[in-house]
Amino acid sequence: MRRLLMLTLMATSTLGAAVTADRLTELRARMDALQDMRDDLRDALDTKDGAKTAALSGEIVRLLQQDQAVWKEQGFDDVLKINQGTIELAEKIGSQAKNGETQHALESYLALQKSCASCHDLHPEKRVH
Repeated sequence: MRRLLMLTLMATSTLGAAVTADRLTELRARMDALQDMRDDLRDALDTKDGAKTAALSGEIVRLLQQDQAVWKEQGFDDVLKINQGTIELAEKIGSQAKNGETQHALESYLALQKSCASCHDLHPEKRVH
């Protein structure tokens, strides 16, 4: 009976580690995708391509929203607050781009960059357990 209990405990902890490793892999992939999209967003803003800017902003929002569950589950209120602010900035950029407010969208993009950097400085992916 003791062996069965020990094997069950070992299997459970190994499974938990595998799930965490998978979540971290997914999280890092989204972070990489977000970085690429942010670069593409800057290019779209530079060329004043409102439609592409709006589409990329929407995709950034979608990816950031996927991360919210991880931050909530982990109790990372600091990261969650930054995440929400970044979502709002991306939505603002999309709206401004749709309305032809290119300069305002660029200013919002600069704020989005700062918001992204503030989260990166916290290294939340290293705190996930």
